Amino acid sequence: MTKFIKQNILGLAFILAVDNTYLYLNKNFYKPIIDSNEQMNVTFAILSWIVIIVGINLLVLSRPDIDSKNSFIYGAYLGFSMYALWNCTNYALYPSKWTTTVALGDTLWGSLVTGTTAYVMFNYFS
Repeated sequence: MTKFIKQNILGLAFILAVDNTYLYLNKNFYKPIIDSNEQMNVTFAILSWIVIIVGINLLVLSRPDIDSKNSFIYGAYLGFSMYALWNCTNYALYPSKWTTTVALGDTLWGSLVTGTTAYVMFNYFS
């Protein structure tokens, strides 16, 4: 198995474990906006995490100036962009359910988890 494939498997496993743990521990934070009758579409959830890993590869790890510190910083910028877009869109579409606290908290989390995933992916194979 090539380094690239191993790196992507590691990144996907890491973000799946960390993000799902965070979501489980913070379920009450999201409870007001999630309809309890809805079931998560696991296929599209996994596709979302794959998109994050692809973004880390294309926009963070492929940079010529990448190093350990920059892997986290650029990963966090990427996470901020993706999660801010998601949260601002949801806040615009669902203003009665989506709150400023949820939008800011989730965007901060997305920055942290994406930055940390990029850092792990870079450093594990360096």
